[in-house]
Parts: sequence; structure tokens; C-alpha cells
Amino acid sequence: MRRAICKYVSLTWILIILVCGGQGHRVTVEKVTDSYGLSEGPHWDHRIQKLYFVDIYNQYIRRLDPATGVVTSAYVEHGPVGVAVPVDDTTDKFVAGSGKDIVLVTWNGDENEDNATFKVLTSIEPSSSDTRINDGKVDSSGRLWLGTMANEVNGQVAHKMGSLYCINDTFQSEKIVTPVSVSNGLAWNIEDNTFYYIDSFTYQVEAYDYNPNNGSISNKRIVFDLKKANLEGLPDGMAIDTDGNLWIAVYGGSQVIHVNPKTQQLLRKVKIPAANVTSVAFGGPLLDILYVTTSSHGLTAQERKESPHAGALFAIKGLGVRGILANSFAMNGVKDSSEEKNID
Repeated sequence: MRRAICKYVSLTWILIILVCGGQGHRVTVEKVTDSYGLSEGPHWDHRIQKLYFVDIYNQYIRRLDPATGVVTSAYVEHGPVGVAVPVDDTTDKFVAGSGKDIVLVTWNGDENEDNATFKVLTSIEPSSSDTRINDGKVDSSGRLWLGTMANEVNGQVAHKMGSLYCINDTFQSEKIVTPVSVSNGLAWNIEDNTFYYIDSFTYQVEAYDYNPNNGSISNKRIVFDLKKANLEGLPDGMAIDTDGNLWIAVYGGSQVIHVNPKTQQLLRKVKIPAANVTSVAFGGPLLDILYVTTSSHGLTAQERKESPHAGALFAIKGLGVRGILANSFAMNGVKDSSEEKNID
């Protein structure tokens, strides 16, 4: 059932801060949505100039229209939604990681959807495994990279139960890195020869040589270590700018950090008014706005009172850098619903 209900979000809350690092830019951090649950996986769709993100445990794909502040949502009944990416050459289809499965979700994005249409395409891990899909992105060839992690039990996550996978256009999956604890941030540089990856519980950012033709990675090295930098919190989601520098969400650290992976130098910190910062993505017409997701999941009543903006989406402006266009998933045999009604 569809409900044509649009929610207008107040844009009156804005925090102006000066960022360390001597860049000479006046940086603003603006709250652009209401607070949700475990918001994650921001993806800027440059075709329609809107931002998609997921609300993992509430099982929503959400869309922000920055021009109006309107957020619309689609509920995915199948299970927790760890990632959702638009399918290439369509306007209403998404490949999403829901529970242990890859599902194809149909949603036009313009209206709220109480129970979005979906189809299970493949399972990533055995039904017996106590895991779920977490963060993911699409590479330059249209392959979907995503990882898994153990299901949370009483606020705790078991280590070394997950893996990082690569899924091609026919949904054949290849296990790339295993075991991992909490598979999170992914990024490729603009030259498309280096892949960056975060397993959160290592407190590190890894780099690999990358072959875009076959998706292979090699020559692992560590390019940043939060513990060595005396930073509190876990590295989570990640984006890269055209200068080749990384922007990393710090879960439990109330900030986004700007890192040069070639020199391992911490360039800047941007404080966010929420403790659990989950991910980042560049967006806007010039790809110069850094959108930041945060989480309110698992907070006590007192913690929610102390952090009323937890779970909201923020927009950082004035950073003086630009991001790289996000890729859509290349999927064989799927057309826009305006051309084809049934997907079989």
C-alpha cells in the first residue's frame, strides 16, 4: 500500500564550526533530516540529485531531496537493510543487502511505501550462519562489493564471523577478504588502481592494489591506524575525494576525519553532534557536500536526551574538496518498470 505522505524536515538547526587543519575554509555542519535509527550507506544519485541511505534495523531505504528537505521511505519486509544501491539504467529499482540475501527492490522514491516490492536474487551466506549484510558499494565496472558481520546480541558483536564479497551482474559472488569482524567502509581512488577497506574492529584502514578489469586485489598494507593516531572510536563508513584523500566516519568518536592515505597523515577533524557517526558520501551538484549518517540505535533514554540529534543525517559544506561520482549496479536483464512490468 502506498501513502502519498511527504515529511518536511526543519532546516533551522545549523552548527557553524571552524575545522582544525589550517585549510582556511569556513565549514558548516547542518542537520538535514529528523533522527532515525541506525542510518547508514549514503549514496548520492547524480541523475536525480537526491541522496539515498538506509535505516538498517528499521528496515527502510530512505531518500532525501536536498532541494526541499523531503524524506521519503520504503519498508523492506525481508530483513535488516545493510546497503541499497540504484540499479543502472533504471529509476525505480535497487539492489539491496537484506539479512543474508541480495534482493531487488522496486520503489519510485517519490512516495512512502509501507511494504516495498522485492525479489530475492541470491543468498550470500548460509542460512545457518548468525550474520547479516553490512556496508557496500559498487565499483567502476558495476560490481557490488559488500561485507557481512555477526548479528548483534545484547549490544555485542562477535569477532571474525564476516567476510567481504564481490557480486557480479549475474549474482555470482566471490569471497574477497575473510575472516573479518565488521565489514564497513570501501573506496576506490580516481585512478581506479587502489582499493581502500575498513574492518572496524581492527581500528585500521587497509589499502590494496586494484585491478578494475577483473576486480582482483593484492598487496595489502595499512594506510591509517586510529589507535596510533590516539583517536577514540571505530572507523566506519568512508568516502574519497578527487585529491585521493579519505573521509572516514568515526563511530563512537563524534567526528569525521580527513586522512591522506599516502602519508598516513591526519589532515582534519570535523565534529558531528552525535556520538555514533556511521558513514559519509559526497553529493550536491558539484559533489562538494559531504553527507554524514549517524545512529541512535542502542542508546539509553539518558543518552538520547544528551544526544538529541543522534540518528540524523548531516551535510558538511565548505570543505574545499570534491568527491567522485558514485556508481550504480550493472544488472543483466532488468529494465525500467516503464518498459517492463514483470521481472523474472
